[in-house]
This record gives sequence, structure tokens and C-alpha cells, in this order.
Amino acid sequence: MLKQTQNLKLMQKLLPAVILNQKILAIPTLALENIIKKELEQNPMLEEEGDTGAGETDTADPVNEDNRLTEDSDEIKSETEEQDSKNNEEAEWDEYFENESELPVTPEYSESKSYDNGSISQESSLSSGLLLQLHLSELNARKTFIGEEIIWSLTDDGYFKENYEDILADLEVKKSGTEFEDDSFTINEIDDTLKFIQKNLDPAGIAARDLKECLLIQTERSGKPPYIKKLAGIIIENHLEDLRLKRFENVSRDLNIEVSFVSEIFEFIHKLNPKPGFVNEIESENYITPDLIVKKVNGIYEIFLNERFIPSLRLSRTYQQMYSNKKKKLDKGTKEYILNNFNKAKWFIEAINSRRETMLKVMNAIIVRQKSYFDNNGEGLKVMYEKEIAADINMDPSTVSRTVKGKYVQTDFGIYELRSFFSSALQTESGGEISNKEVKIILKDLIEKEDKRKPLTDSDLADILIKSGFVIARRTIAKYREALNIPASKLRREII
Repeated sequence: MLKQTQNLKLMQKLLPAVILNQKILAIPTLALENIIKKELEQNPMLEEEGDTGAGETDTADPVNEDNRLTEDSDEIKSETEEQDSKNNEEAEWDEYFENESELPVTPEYSESKSYDNGSISQESSLSSGLLLQLHLSELNARKTFIGEEIIWSLTDDGYFKENYEDILADLEVKKSGTEFEDDSFTINEIDDTLKFIQKNLDPAGIAARDLKECLLIQTERSGKPPYIKKLAGIIIENHLEDLRLKRFENVSRDLNIEVSFVSEIFEFIHKLNPKPGFVNEIESENYITPDLIVKKVNGIYEIFLNERFIPSLRLSRTYQQMYSNKKKKLDKGTKEYILNNFNKAKWFIEAINSRRETMLKVMNAIIVRQKSYFDNNGEGLKVMYEKEIAADINMDPSTVSRTVKGKYVQTDFGIYELRSFFSSALQTESGGEISNKEVKIILKDLIEKEDKRKPLTDSDLADILIKSGFVIARRTIAKYREALNIPASKLRREII
């Protein structure tokens, strides 16, 4: 039986302004620049310093930067509408504009060096490049038609994985309305066209059906002497796994050739491209734009926010004058609209100022605790935890975590992620502690200096570090080695 009941419930709920502060704090400078531009378009109460107009209201969709800013927009709207009914709104409005000159000024770094994110124009796609080569070749119109279908069937990495029968079926459908409508294509024609593409079109290895065929095509089209091509072809056909695992002795014994010659063939094959489809694709470089800049001036570390491209914001004077004009009475809807956007704009500016202050506090606390690291140009990193920085600046560890997330600092000795200054400890036999990042540096140095004919195994590396006074296990060595993108010992072996 259905019935209605009433009950009381206590709930904790974050204020919209607090939610906005947390989201603005977590985003890097480049994302903040985009969010500010969107907010300027959407909120007429916001304007850049120097603007004289009120701006135009834009109906664009809310910005969605990893759902960090606008997922609570409805909640913010409802909260502001509830507050509009309060009688102290007008007093708050007037007080804000009276005290605006006392608000924090945007700290900027005025050095002329530009940190523009840059952009790379994308070259023509693999398919369009291949189609252009196909139409410029000496193939007749019939095989060119087949070649187009083959090219459109290639995978992203440039392989041809389709069956001839499927290609034949597609050609029968697509020939309708063309000059080949009354003719039938054959599997032999498809095979001949595929071989022509493999032999003549660039990049070499394109349209191969598997890895072996891809490497064989590139070997044949290389400028190496015939005997090198022949031997490389035999090794690719029969000893590809031995080559991958650097079992040079097996290949040497089976083919009755010198191990050094096998190593030479390996170097040649190793330089071939297993994914020819990616040759013409230009991947955008990951430019790092530092959020903070630390410079040592007269023995003192000075911290700057790199906000070269971040506009300084203020509330619109035009709307303030419109609202304060006693001679011109505003209707209720207009008044609510202005007050709603006033609150949103004020929270947004306060969130940005709060972000700046927190980032400067966190960076300053890091420098205090890692001063020897900065003094020694990036050597001697101490063990440090986020909770320690949080205690130093009287903030919650989650706030520090948001502050360092995805942000970088430029120093006199390089650009580093803020997270890289935090590390866990590794015990030494003397009872002391050392940062695991310092252990990784030692590990990398040992591997670089090892005998490449007999590389050090993880157990060997663990023994060396234990003898040096570190308390460390083999599995920890393996974890650190993988974090450094260093392959296992058998894959580091070289014939010298």
C-alpha cells in the first residue's frame, strides 16, 4: 500500500564556490587559458582589463575541460538564484566595486622568452598520399580502380588484412555507374595490383599482409648489396624470433656465419619500420608549458607564475553602472540576470586568485624542503611527501595533490613536473633514508656502464646495490628498471 511520509535528514554539501575553487586549482595553465576564454564568452559580467564594453552574451555550450569546471553548473545556478532573494545583495555589489582596487594583482613573469604552445600543420593523410602516387603511376584505369579499393582497405599501421574475395565483392558493388560496370574483376588482377603497390609506392613496406612480408619488402627495396638482402631475407623468414631475443649464436650456428656478421644484419633489420602506415603521420609534439618559473637572483630563489597568455579579469563596469543607476529602474528579470552573473563572475575571479596564491605557497614550501636539490642543480633529491608540504602551508594534503597535478616548473637546470619533487624513501643499512628517484639514477648509471656482451640481470643489480648499503629486493629493481623504460638484460645484449 502506498503512503506518504515525512522525515528530516542532515546532509553535508559543498558550496558551489568551493567546488569551483577545487576544479580551477587542479587544471594546468594551458587549460586555464581556454576556460577563461570560454567564461568571457558566456558571462557578460566578466571582461578583460582594458575592455570598455560590457561584452556580448554567447550561447555557446559550457566548457568541458575533463568535467573539471562545469559539471556543477546547474547546482551553481540554483544556489545563486536562492541567494538573489537576499536583501544584502546590493550592499555586497557596491562593496565589491569599492574594494576592487585592493584585490590581488595577477603576478606575471615578464621575461621576453615565449612559451607558446605551438602547432604543427598536419600533412596529408596516408591514404591521400598513396592515392596521389597511384594516379601518377603507369597503371591503367582498371587497376587504378582496384588500387583505390586496396588503399582504402589498409589498416592504420599500413597493413593489408582483407581477403581477396571481400575486395572482389566490394569492387562489384562500387563499379556500378562506372566505365567498368559491364566488366568483372578477377583475383589475379587484385593480386597484381597489390604487388605493384608493395613494390612501387612509398613508404616501403606499405600494404604488406604481415610483419615478415613488411620487413622483406623493405629489405628488397633497400640499397643494400644483394648478398646482404639475401641473408637478411633468410633470417627474417626463419629466425625472426631468435633475432628479437638477440640469440645471435643460434643464427650463427644454423647459417654457418660469424656472430659479428649476424649482429650487423640485426642492426640493419632493427632499423626497418614495422608500422609503415605511421611514416607520413606527423604526431603533435608534446610541448611543455611551465606553470611556474623559479630563478635564483642574488642567492635567493624567486618564484613567478607563468601567466603570459592568461588575461587579467575584472567585473564589467557597464553592468555595475546599469545596476546602480537609480534613475533607470530595472525589471525583476533583468535584475536577477545581472546578480546571477555577478556571483558567477565573482566566484570565478576569486577561484583564479586562490589558485595563484596556493601554487606560490606550495612551490615556496617545496624549495624550502628541497633547497639542497636546487642549490646542486638537480642532484640530491630528499625524501618528501605531500602531507609534509600540506602541514607547512596549513592546507589539506588533497589541496597539495590538486596543486601539483599536471603542472610543471622551469628552473635554471631544466623543466620538471611538480610531482617529481615528491618521492618515497628507500632504507639503507646504516638506518638512513634515500629517495627512490636517487636510486633510479644510480640504477640507470650502472646499466649504462655495464658490459653489453653480458648485461647485468636484475639479481646482479640488486646484489651491487645491497653491497653499496641499500636494502632493496630484486623485484624492486625490476620495477624501477621498467619505470625507466629499460629492457631486460637479454634484450640489452650486444655483439661487440
